[in-house]
Amino acid sequence: MGNQLILYVLWGAVRDRLLLTVILSMAVVAAISMFLGSAAILEQEDFTKVFMAAGLRLVGILGLVLFIVFFIRRSFDTKDVEFMLSRPIGRVRFVVSYSAAFSIIAIFLGALCGAVVVAVGGRGFDTGQLYWCLTVMAEYIVIANVALFIAMVLNSASASAMATLGFYLLCRMSGQFLGISDAAIMQDGLFSSLMNTIFQFISVFLPRLDLMAQTSWLVYGVGDILDIVLLVAQAMIFSVFILCACLLDLMRRQF
Repeated sequence: MGNQLILYVLWGAVRDRLLLTVILSMAVVAAISMFLGSAAILEQEDFTKVFMAAGLRLVGILGLVLFIVFFIRRSFDTKDVEFMLSRPIGRVRFVVSYSAAFSIIAIFLGALCGAVVVAVGGRGFDTGQLYWCLTVMAEYIVIANVALFIAMVLNSASASAMATLGFYLLCRMSGQFLGISDAAIMQDGLFSSLMNTIFQFISVFLPRLDLMAQTSWLVYGVGDILDIVLLVAQAMIFSVFILCACLLDLMRRQF
């Protein structure tokens, strides 16, 4: 039954033209990146690769989040969730199956981003591109599970999408927030110290997406591989945590 649910969600992605839309959007991003890179006087390939990597990463996130939140809300509106839970499947398997299906889509989109970067980058395949692609996959898995949780909690698809993208933006800017608060604490007094403590506390529970999929890896390679392993491990632990929160929310609901 769990495998059937996974196939049901994957078929929903095909039926909603998610794959076709993302591929067309990535083609547009690649064309724009090649145009912008051609305007550079030196290192045109590196400029193209950096522009394209950033654009593909954003396109993948938008496509993934919008599909998940609208798919979940449509499932509730059409009573598909109540029908599935009336079958001998259980709520735990239901949540795990949905999370697995969305994670498969996230991995596919991350691999697609990496394939486009390798194909258009012009320098062939190297370890920097490999680790960039792996961390993009980990990032997409985290956001997929966050979108699943928020879409299960909120009753509005648009509000769920905005909340998920806001969470993604917060995680991507957490490094900047910490840097600003660390710099301010050296100049001001109690207020800056309090804000720095708050930011430090919040950063403990947020995945450091700002350290993942750095475009510098595509040009200069990767420094310490252990840091990448720790980042991926943190992303997976956070995914399990948010999945448990989603399960607790579903268990307390009355259908």
